This record gives sequence, C-alpha cells and structure tokens, in this order.
Amino acid sequence: MIYKTIGKKIQKAREEAGLSQEELASRLGYTQAAFSNYELGKRRLYLANIEQIARELNKSLSYFLEESAVTADTEQGQPRDETMCEIIRLLAELPAEERQYLLEYITWRRDRLR
Repeated sequence: MIYKTIGKKIQKAREEAGLSQEELASRLGYTQAAFSNYELGKRRLYLANIEQIARELNKSLSYFLEESAVTADTEQGQPRDETMCEIIRLLAELPAEERQYLLEYITWRRDRLR
C-alpha cells in the first residue's frame, strides 16, 4: 500500500534529521501516536500532511511521492508504469493550488469517459 511506502520514507527522513517521533509530531501539531501510525502506514496521509512533513524535514515533496505510488503498484503485482512516474514527478513540482485544479480536471475527464 502507498501509505506504508510513504511512511517508511518519513521515518527515514526523520531519523536522518535526528528527530524522535515525539519531537517531530510536536513540531507538526500531531500526537506521537498519530505520527507513529503515519510512519507505519496505518493512518491515511493527505497531500497537505505530506507537504507539511516535507517542509519540516527539509525534503522535497517528490522525495516522498516519486517512487511511492509505483512501489505500491509493483508490490501488488502490477507492472511499473513510467508514464505514472513522470506524472507524479511533475505534479510534485507544482504548487498545491495547481495540483488541486489538475485533480478536479482529471476527475472530470474520468467521469466523462465512463
């Protein structure tokens, strides 16, 4: 699952920064228990959460997202999709407002194709 992959990256980045779960959770306004669940992939992470964590750990958003979606797919037996990798890389570089706009557009296109 994608949340587990992202959670592992969060844990790695946190440890590289020399922070405990409790320290980072406190800085972000989360409980230690909630943050632990993020790292374990047991709690859903929204893009806003990942952006906040990335800023606090001085990492790019793409650090957490780039391979995470692809890794989750290959763990489930689906082949790696290079187009999806490129889309994720490009989306990670855009401001949050632009990503939201694109999400709405993609959802609209998907619904029209059904």
